[in-house]
Amino acid sequence: MGSPMEQIILVDLDGKHVEVDDLVESLRGEPERVLADDEIGLVLYVGGLGIYQLKPTESGEFLAQQVTEISRPRFSTRVLRKQIGATVLSITSDAIFVVQEGNTLKKVRAEKLEPGTILATGEKVYR
Repeated sequence: MGSPMEQIILVDLDGKHVEVDDLVESLRGEPERVLADDEIGLVLYVGGLGIYQLKPTESGEFLAQQVTEISRPRFSTRVLRKQIGATVLSITSDAIFVVQEGNTLKKVRAEKLEPGTILATGEKVYR
């Protein structure tokens, strides 16, 4: 289970605390770092910057794990990213799709949409 972004502890290579909000604001203006910025949220690439997340262990110490992406969701509804044909869509998990199974059509929620499924429109679901 992931921690909310406000509870994540980030440090740099020297072990100095990195403020998440400051990092996000400084990188938002660099187009090569923005992986996604839409109604779902903001995803920034931080690979190569030497940013580490501290995760607590059972012994009470912290384990540093390198971070490559930072996400800032805009709302709490469960949202999925699905690739249908050549397009990647951001959709809520309860969105309904009509899929083709043999000679019949069936309604399927987005959360149950499997890769390889063919939609009624003829498009294939890739992920």
